[in-house]
Amino acid sequence: MKLRKISLSILVGLFVMLVTANAVFADPLGQDNPNDPDDTIQVVLVLDVSDSMKHPILSDDLPQELLALNDEIAAIEGGTELQEINDQLAALVEAPEFLAATDALQTAVDDLDAWFLENEFGDSLESIRVGIGRTLAENSCSAAAQFTLQMAVSLTLAELDHWIDQACADAGISLEQKQTLRDTVPYLGDPEYIPLRETYVEKQNGRTEAMETLGYFDLMTQRDQYFVDANYELLKGDYENMIDDLGIPRKIDLAKLAARTLLDLSRLDETAGCRVSIVGLVIFSTESALIQELTPDLDSVEGKIIQLEPQFQTNIYAALDDALEELVRNADHTKPTLVILLSDGQTNVGPGEDQILAEIPVRANEMDTTICTVGIGPTEAHVDWDLLRGLADKTDGEYLFARKGEELVNFFVACRQGIVGEVKQVAGYVSPNQPSQVDPITVGANVCEMSLALNFVSGGPVLEIVDPDGTGVESGYPKFSVQRSDNISLYTLLAPIEGEWDVTVNSGDAPDEDVFYNIVITSNDCVAEPTPDVTPTPSPTRTPIPEAGIVEKATPIIPLVILVIVVMGVFIVITFRRK
Repeated sequence: MKLRKISLSILVGLFVMLVTANAVFADPLGQDNPNDPDDTIQVVLVLDVSDSMKHPILSDDLPQELLALNDEIAAIEGGTELQEINDQLAALVEAPEFLAATDALQTAVDDLDAWFLENEFGDSLESIRVGIGRTLAENSCSAAAQFTLQMAVSLTLAELDHWIDQACADAGISLEQKQTLRDTVPYLGDPEYIPLRETYVEKQNGRTEAMETLGYFDLMTQRDQYFVDANYELLKGDYENMIDDLGIPRKIDLAKLAARTLLDLSRLDETAGCRVSIVGLVIFSTESALIQELTPDLDSVEGKIIQLEPQFQTNIYAALDDALEELVRNADHTKPTLVILLSDGQTNVGPGEDQILAEIPVRANEMDTTICTVGIGPTEAHVDWDLLRGLADKTDGEYLFARKGEELVNFFVACRQGIVGEVKQVAGYVSPNQPSQVDPITVGANVCEMSLALNFVSGGPVLEIVDPDGTGVESGYPKFSVQRSDNISLYTLLAPIEGEWDVTVNSGDAPDEDVFYNIVITSNDCVAEPTPDVTPTPSPTRTPIPEAGIVEKATPIIPLVILVIVVMGVFIVITFRRK
C-alpha cells in the first residue's frame, strides 16, 4: 500500500513537470484571434423637418385623380402672382432694418439657450418647444408652432394655462393631463428667467415692428388672399386625404424609417460583439435644435425620431453648426465620427451655400468627421444638390439623391458602414421560389471582419452564404453570427477564410411578390502591430544567434523541477521512516 503511495507521488510530480514543460515548450494551437475593430463609432443624424417634408414622393403609377390634384396644386404654387409676392418677401428679409432686428432677437434667444442649458432645462428654446410639442401631441392637443412657442416663453402660470387651453380646446383634457403640460415649463417664475424672457419679448416685438414697417404683413395678407382665390386649401385637403387613404408614405415617414433602420443596424452590430454606436440627433427647419446629445441609449434616440413632425423652412447651416458643436463637446475624436444630413429642399434661412461650403467642411475636416448628404424629392432640381454634393465631396463623404424609401434606407446603412470598413453595395429583386445569386465576394488574406447588412422596406429576404471551401454558413459555423430586426439583418463573420464566398438571396417568408433588397458588404482588415524601430549597434559583421537549445528552453522551469524533486524526496524519506 505504501509503495502505491510512493508511486502515486512520483506520478503526481511527473504530471506537474509535464504540464509546466508543455506551457513553455509547446507551440500555441489554433488561429490567433483577429485584432478588434474600432469599438465605438459616433454618428449625428441631421434631419430636415421643414414643412415640405410632409409631402409624399409621387410616381407615375399612382391614380390619375391624385396626380391631377398634384398638378393643380403645383400650378397654384408656381403661379406668377405668388412668385412676385415671394420675391418681395425674400427682398424684405434682406433689408438692413430686418437683419438688425433679427440679430438682436437671436442674441436674446442665445442668452435664453445658454441659461436653459446651464440649468439643465433643455439644450435650447427650440428643443424645449420640441418637447412641448411632443407632450401636446400625446394628449391629443394641437402642436402648432404658435402654441409651442408661446408656452415655452410663458411668464406666469395664468399665461401658460391660457395657451394650453388654446392648444387643447378640442381635446377635452383632464386636470392631470393639464398638469403634465405645465410640467414641460419647469422654469416658470424662476427669478433668473424673468429678465431673460422680458428681453426676448422686447427684441421679438422690435422685429415685429420692423416687419410691419417694411410691409411684411401686407405681403402675407396678399399671399393668403391669393391662396383663397385659387381654392388652394380645399385642394390641399382633398390631396392629403387621398394620400392617407392610399397609404402613401410622406418624406418625413421615409426619413424616420431610414434613421430607425440605422439604429437597428447599430443594435445588431453591438449584439454581434463588434462595436458600440453613440448617436445624436439634430432637427432643423427655420431654426435648428439638438434634441438628443450623443448617447449609447438608442431607444431614447428612436423615441424622439418617432415623434418628429414637419415644421417650417430650411436652415441647413444652423443644423450642421449644431451637429459639429455637439461633436466638439462630447465626441471621442480618437474614434470615427460621422454626420448624416438629410434635406428635401433649398436652404432658404440663414447663411447660404457659399458660406456653408466655405466654413462647414473645414471644421469637419479638423475633427476628421465625414459628412454624408442625401436629398429626397421627386426630382434632383427640388433639392440643393450643389450644396449637398459639395459638403460630401469636401469631407470624403457620399452624396445621394433618393426618390424611394429603399434608396434612402440603404444610403443611411451604407454611410454608417463606410466608417467601419471598406464597403461594397449590391441591390436587386428576389422573387418567390427564384433565389437571386449575388456575384462572389472576394475576401483577402488579412480580413478580420466581414459583415453583410441586408436591408429591405417590405418582405423578409434572407441570405444563404457558402465559404470558399463549399461549406454552408449557418448556426454553429465558426465565428459567425446573424441578428435580425424589422427592416435589416446583419450577418457577421470574424476572421473569414481567404477566397471567394458565394451569396444567394431568398425571398424568405415574403408573400407572392417581388421583393427589393440592398446588401451593404463591409470588410475590415486586421490592424498590424507596429514593429518597434531599433537602431542596430554598428559592427563589422553580424554573428548569427543560434536557436535556443533544450537547456536554454528549459531554463524557466528548472526551479519548478527542483522544487518537485525536493518535495518528492521528503515524501519518500518520511514514508520509509514510518515503514
